[in-house]
Amino acid sequence: MTARKRKSSAGGLPPVPTIPRVLDGRAALVTGAASGLGLGIAQGLVRAGARVALADIDLASTRGACVNLTREFGGGCCLCVRADVTDEASVERAFRQTLAEFGGLDICVAAAGIAPAYPLVDFPVGPWRKALDINLTGYFLAAREAARILVRQRRGGSIILVSSKSGLEASKANSAYNATKAGELHLARGWALELGPHGVRVNAVAPGNVFRGSKIWNKAYIRTVARKRGLKASEVIPYYIGLTALGLEIQPQDVAGVVVWLASDAARTITGQTIVCDAGQVFVR
Repeated sequence: MTARKRKSSAGGLPPVPTIPRVLDGRAALVTGAASGLGLGIAQGLVRAGARVALADIDLASTRGACVNLTREFGGGCCLCVRADVTDEASVERAFRQTLAEFGGLDICVAAAGIAPAYPLVDFPVGPWRKALDINLTGYFLAAREAARILVRQRRGGSIILVSSKSGLEASKANSAYNATKAGELHLARGWALELGPHGVRVNAVAPGNVFRGSKIWNKAYIRTVARKRGLKASEVIPYYIGLTALGLEIQPQDVAGVVVWLASDAARTITGQTIVCDAGQVFVR
């Protein structure tokens, strides 16, 4: 297949939209917020008016992100907390810090994740278990703590799980990622049923490939994908962009915009759903 060239706003397409301030006065916690999609979502929530706790095991990077956000939006817009999403005590501590700083919680976004890529016959059990621990147990621990707070507060709220198009349509030689991303979608559906009576909405977003700032799409992973697809490393990103109906490279702001909408009152009737933001690669039926 011949990959289409990347499109951008310079080529006549509309620019990436700005995020409206629809979350003024709300407090959020985002896991995996040190880089990639987690960081992009945290930035989008701040731009929408929310105060955001950036939670990640990489404390130095979250501190740098908070410094940049504070310069742009002023003091009090964000909080930097260390959170190992596989450790129950660490997750609980991150939420306690958030409550102490913001006085409450309205939004939780689970975005921490890894994607070890091996053919099935070569897949080591260590990376398999680590992916399940981060991508499933990590989402469970964050959502459980958020749910406890939101139910106790009795004012509703929103929990959003960052899954992937691979949760809907499996990708080759990606067993752990496929399984965990599909599992996240079903967790969201079940939790939506449980928490609905408390006014808490639970949804998932399923982004396509987001390359900018991603720790998953590192040089080693791109080389692995290149071998899998029979491509040169330089051809990998254009190839995946060419698979989309719009031929667009998805930016973190695109996904952040969907998360902001799901967390806002405009989506007050939306729960248990998966919103696919992949420029038209996987079509939900």
